[in-house]
Amino acid sequence: MKNLIFTLLLIFCFSYLAAEPKLENYLMNDLELQRLALEFQKTQLSSKKTSIENGLDIQLSSGTARFTFSDDGNSISINPSVKFSAPQASNLSLSASSSVKITNGENNSSDTNISMGVDLVSSSMLNRKISLQKANRSELESKRAFQNRALEAENEYYNELKKLFNSASSIVSKQKDLYDHTITFDEIKAKGYSTGSSKYRQAEMQVLSDKHEVETLIRTLEHDCAVFAAKCGEPFESGTSPQDFLPSEIPETEPVDILSFKKSDYKKIESANYSHEIAELERKADRDFSLSASSGYTLKNSNTSFTSSSTTENGRTTTVSTEKSDTVDVGLNATWQGLTLGAGVNIPLSSETNPVYSVSATLKPNTFRTRKITKKTTALTEEQELIAIQAAEDDYETDIVDKQTELESILWSKKNNGETFALWNELEKDEKKWFSAGIVKESEYLNARANKDLYQLKLLINNIDLIIYNTSTKLLFCRDYEFSDSEN
Repeated sequence: MKNLIFTLLLIFCFSYLAAEPKLENYLMNDLELQRLALEFQKTQLSSKKTSIENGLDIQLSSGTARFTFSDDGNSISINPSVKFSAPQASNLSLSASSSVKITNGENNSSDTNISMGVDLVSSSMLNRKISLQKANRSELESKRAFQNRALEAENEYYNELKKLFNSASSIVSKQKDLYDHTITFDEIKAKGYSTGSSKYRQAEMQVLSDKHEVETLIRTLEHDCAVFAAKCGEPFESGTSPQDFLPSEIPETEPVDILSFKKSDYKKIESANYSHEIAELERKADRDFSLSASSGYTLKNSNTSFTSSSTTENGRTTTVSTEKSDTVDVGLNATWQGLTLGAGVNIPLSSETNPVYSVSATLKPNTFRTRKITKKTTALTEEQELIAIQAAEDDYETDIVDKQTELESILWSKKNNGETFALWNELEKDEKKWFSAGIVKESEYLNARANKDLYQLKLLINNIDLIIYNTSTKLLFCRDYEFSDSEN
């Protein structure tokens, strides 16, 4: 199971796995991904089963064998049959059967029949096509579900990572407040306020409150890091610093252009179009009229028995026997809504007997009534399908605008954060030199460093936002080309 998951992950997520090993562990521990991998295998087997059931078929039967033992003699009778069918060839069927009876070593077999049947007007071909298409669709959707779950799990990974970075950002912001309040407190002390004065005590309490909040935020972040580490299958021992646990870099990725995807691959449009197409096939298959024909040859047809006799030269009858003629059989069956008609003829090859005709008729009045209702319902359903397609196209246009605006916002934020980081980075270097030279206080240097760290975290979050944007954009579309690329 693990090997299968890993193989499929390599197919769908290789570029990301190489960039961030922890993501691989997170995906490997995702139970939903494992469940969908098994579901994919099941639909593959189901698709193969459907293909077999709608392909060439052969059926062999020995029939019921009967043995009779008596003083008059022993007999054995069996009714073997064989049937071959090819649904893909207008439901063509070939069959052979016989009624074999042997009495005291004498062969009294009859009704040995070889026949062929074919649909002249029917929906069997369309029904077969629909069954195969639905089976293939089920397999494809299962594969897509696994493919998309890999991206969804990746999104979950980066969203959780983003929360950790936001928590780290909150800590840095609170530390910045601490340094600002520390500077204020130092100024108050420098001005000579007494330790018992209100201003001195308020400034001191503010610094202590900031320290407490920083410690609380750090403890919360340590807890969240431990939970996230467990999901990634990695240890997070007590005392581990979140700074050491969290990645210092997030891989930069090129933004995905949503317009590079085909409109027809937009998931909602693709699904609505498929539903309409398969429904159209089902409507075509739901015919009012069907017609099938059959023909065959029967040896010793019991329906055409005749009596033969032989006489001596003086005209006296010496032998009388009952014989069965071979026949050529032809039949037609027609159905129109609730009316079913059947007709057939057995044409004997012997001149001693006449053809045997057969007719049948079945009438179901309620079928005519319900058929009209069904047609009206079908027409309404078709209108709903067209509305669903239009709604999907509207959603496509909305998502285009939404994603383009989201990308612009991410890139704008990243640009501004990058420029601000560069300024604070330079200032932090200068403050460090000035602090070493005794020109500025440590709290002033720490304040500059906190601002640099804050914008560095914001840049990491921007990189995460871009990854999440890319994966969420991909999830809007069917990406079946990834399957063919992985197979090559």
